[in-house]
Amino acid sequence: MKVLLIAAMLVFSNFAFAKATEIQKVISISVTDKGFEPSSINVEPGVPAVLEVTRTTDETCSKQIQIPSKNIKLDLPLNKTVKIDLGKLEKGEIRFGCGMNMMDSGKIYIK
Repeated sequence: MKVLLIAAMLVFSNFAFAKATEIQKVISISVTDKGFEPSSINVEPGVPAVLEVTRTTDETCSKQIQIPSKNIKLDLPLNKTVKIDLGKLEKGEIRFGCGMNMMDSGKIYIK
């Protein structure tokens, strides 16, 4: 009986995990000598979002990304992807930019 109960729990927990993974929005951004690309992103509200940021240049001040509304400021190693969990997004917009607020920034529009 315990075996069946454990098996059922595993099946349903894996189903719930797969279901949650399916609806997650992955937003990929490159940091180039032109800035954040793309710099304008649209997503639907209520969907969990993950920002994947890859810095491909060493020619700018973009060695960090900051997202003030989420209290996020992270280093961006060259040619490595940094994943940032933004959680479920509510209607509005989220601004992001370099760590020194000098480089062209971008916005995520949630609508």
